[in-house]
Amino acid sequence: MSALGRPLVVAVLALVAGMLPGLRFGSPTSYWAVPALLLGLFALAVCRKPAAPGSRHPGEIALWVSLICTGVAFGASARSHAVTDCRLRIPDGTSVTMRAVLAANGIALADTLRGYTPLLPVRAVQVRARGTPVPACIGEMRVRLPAVAASLLAGTEVELQGEWRRSPAPVVPSAWPRRPRFAGALRVDTFAVLAQPRISAHPLLTLRGQAERHLHQLLPRHGALADALLLGRRESLDPTLQDQFARSGLIHLLAISGTHVALLVAALYFFGKALGLRQRALVWGTIAALVFYLGLIGAPPSAVRAGIMIALALVSVLLQRPSARLPIIAAAAGLLVVLDPLVLLDPGFQLSFAGVLGILAIRGAALEQLPDQWRSGAAKYLVEATVVSCAAFVATAPIAAHHFGRVAPIAIVANLPAIPVMSVGLIGVAAAALLEPIIPPLGRLLADGAGGMLDLLGWIAAYATHVPYGHAEVGRPQWLLWAAAGIALLLALEMARRLQPAVRAVVGVGAAAAFVLVWPVLATPGKSALELHFLDVGQGDAIAIRTPANRWVLIDAGPRDDRYDAGARRVLPFLRAHGVRRLEAMVLTHPHADHIGGAAAVLRAMPVGRLIEPGLGVGSPIYLETLRAAEEREVAYALARSGRRITIDGVALQVLWPEGELLDGVDDANEISAVLQVRYGSFTALLTGDATEAVERALVAEHGDGLRAQLLKAGHHGSRTSTSSLVLDAVQPELVVISAGRRNFYGHPAPEVMERLARRGIPVARTDQEGTVSVRTDGTGWGRLAP
Repeated sequence: MSALGRPLVVAVLALVAGMLPGLRFGSPTSYWAVPALLLGLFALAVCRKPAAPGSRHPGEIALWVSLICTGVAFGASARSHAVTDCRLRIPDGTSVTMRAVLAANGIALADTLRGYTPLLPVRAVQVRARGTPVPACIGEMRVRLPAVAASLLAGTEVELQGEWRRSPAPVVPSAWPRRPRFAGALRVDTFAVLAQPRISAHPLLTLRGQAERHLHQLLPRHGALADALLLGRRESLDPTLQDQFARSGLIHLLAISGTHVALLVAALYFFGKALGLRQRALVWGTIAALVFYLGLIGAPPSAVRAGIMIALALVSVLLQRPSARLPIIAAAAGLLVVLDPLVLLDPGFQLSFAGVLGILAIRGAALEQLPDQWRSGAAKYLVEATVVSCAAFVATAPIAAHHFGRVAPIAIVANLPAIPVMSVGLIGVAAAALLEPIIPPLGRLLADGAGGMLDLLGWIAAYATHVPYGHAEVGRPQWLLWAAAGIALLLALEMARRLQPAVRAVVGVGAAAAFVLVWPVLATPGKSALELHFLDVGQGDAIAIRTPANRWVLIDAGPRDDRYDAGARRVLPFLRAHGVRRLEAMVLTHPHADHIGGAAAVLRAMPVGRLIEPGLGVGSPIYLETLRAAEEREVAYALARSGRRITIDGVALQVLWPEGELLDGVDDANEISAVLQVRYGSFTALLTGDATEAVERALVAEHGDGLRAQLLKAGHHGSRTSTSSLVLDAVQPELVVISAGRRNFYGHPAPEVMERLARRGIPVARTDQEGTVSVRTDGTGWGRLAP
C-alpha cells in the first residue's frame, strides 16, 4: 500500500481539505454537520457489504465525503468563534478591569529590554469593560504590566486595571481569521495581587513560574536564552539576539520543536534504561513525563506534534509492531486540527509539519543519488546531516517567505554546528536545573558548561548573519508556482532513480536552467490598473503606488523610534506580500522622523531606482542614516522641486511643491514638504505630505482648478494647520484619506478638519480606524479596494 493510500492519511487529508474552505469562507455549521452525520451512518451501514470487483467501496467514498463535510463544519465553527470573540468587541481605549492568572514571569524584563516591558500572557477569568461584565470572556489574553510588577511569578492571581488597546489591523488585510488573542492587549495602570502562586490552584502555571525563576537564578547571563530553549518563553529574550537567530535561519531553535522534545525524551528514556526499569514501565513513564512537559510549556503546536509522534513510536516499540512514519505524522496533525482548527493557520504548525514532511519526502531519494563512498565511513553523518538540513530548508522556505518575508539559505550550513551545540546546551540546562537543588556544586558546574554552549550558539548565529547572501528579504511566494515546483522536484527525484548518472546530470542542469528562465515570466502578474495604498504605519505617512505594469513607487516610509521601525514592521511586510522586489522610486516628502523613519530599512532591504526628496540640510540622525543607506546601495539621487515630473507606465507623478528658493532659511520642514500630483488617465490624486495652510494658499494661487482631484490625502495627518477650506474648494475631492495613528498624542485628525469635511459631505477614510486604505483606478472610474 502506498503512503498516500493509507486510510489514516487519507482521512486527515479529507478533514483538512474541508477545514480550509470552512475557515476561509465560513458557513452555518448545521449545513455541513447534518450531511456529515448522514454520510457517516451510510458508510457504517454498507461497510460490511463487499465492493464490486475493480471498483471502490461506496462506503469508503461516503466516509471520505463525510470527513470533508465534518472538516467544513469544524472550520466554519472555528471561524465563527474567532470573528465574534469578546476581545474583538471591546472598543479601543475602553477602561477594563480583569481578574486573571499570570501565565509567565515578569522577572527582569525591564532590565533586559531597556525599561520596556513586553506583552505577557495571562489567563483571564473575569473581564469588565467600563464596569460592565463582558460575558464569556475568559482564556488567554495579553497584558503589559508596569515595571514594578517585574517580580511577579506565573500562577499569581491578580486584578488588573487599565486601558484596552486594540492591535493595529494587519498591514496586508486577509480574509482568513486571526487568533482572537492577538486582537488587543490591556495596558495595565494599576494591579493588585489576589493570591500568590499555589500548586493546589494552578499546578502547571505555578511550576512553570518556579522553573523560570530557577533558570534565571542558575544562569544569570543566559537565563533568557535558557528559558526560550527549555520552556519556550521568549518574552525576556533580547530582540537583537532574536533577530540574529532569524537572519541566520536558526530561529527554529528558539521554538520548542521536535528536536527539543526528542532530545529531552531520549535523555529521560536512556536514564530510565540505565536504572534498569522494565520496558513497559519505562515507556509509560516516559510518555507520562512527556505529557507533563508539554503541559508545563503551554503545549505549542510544534512540540505537541513531536510529542504525539514520539508517544506513538514508543507505543509501537512496546507492542513490538512496526510503525509507518506518514500515518504517525497524520495522526499528530489530525489530533491538533480537531482540537483547534485555527492551528492550520499558525506559522509554527505549518513550518513544523512542512519540515518533517520535507525530510521524509526528500532525504531518502536524495541520499540514493549520492556516491556510495559518501554514504559510508566518517563522511556518512556529515552528508546525511547536510541532506536533512537541505530538505528541511526546501520544504519550509516558501512558508517562511510567506509569513516573514525572509529566507536564510545560510541555515543549511549553520544548522550543522548549531543543532549539536544547542543539543548539548539544552541537555546541560535541563540537567543543571534538576540537579542543582539536590547536589548544588554539580548543578552549578553543569550550568557553567551549559552557559558556554549557549555562548557558542549565540556566536554561531551572529557569525551566520554576516555571511554574504546568507539571508534575503523576499516577496510573498505564489503558491501555485511553488506547488508546481515541489511536484516537479519530487517527480525528478523519482525519475532520477532510473537514469544513468550522466543522463541524470544533463536532465538536472537542463531542468534548473528552464526553471530559472521560465519562473520570472510566470511569476509576473498582469495588472491593468493603478493602485494607491495608504499604509497603516501609526502616526506617520507611507503610500505605496503600484503602476499598471506592476512597478512600484513608495512615498514616505513611516515613523521610527527606539521601539518601532515602520519600515521594517509595516512597509516591508506589505511590499513583500505583494511580491515587490524593486522600487522604481522612493519619494520622501520632508525630513521629519514620522515620514522618513522607515526609509533606511527599506533602502537596505530592496533595490531602489532613485531617491527623491527636498534636500533640506538637517542634521538629524535619522535623516543622515537615510542618506548613508542610499549611498551604500548606490541609489540615484534627485531633488524634489516644483515642475519635476516622473512618468512610469503611463502614471505621471508631478512635484508641485517646493520651490527651490524657499529652502534657505526655512524654520519648519513642513513648509517645504513635497506635494505630488498623481495622474493616470482621467484620475488624479493630490498627495500633500505635511504641507501647511500657507503652502496650500500658494498652490491654489498658482494652479487654481489645476488642483482638481478625485482623491486628496489630508495634509499633516489631519492637523488643523492643513486641509483648509481654500484647498478643499479648489480640489473638490470625492474622497479624503487621513493617515494618523491610533490614540496619537496630537489629537489628529483635528475636529475642525473633520467638521470642514462633514460640512461639504466629503467621504473620509482613516488609517487609524480602518487600517490600510487602498484605492484602484483604471484611468476612468475608481473605487476602494475591500480590506
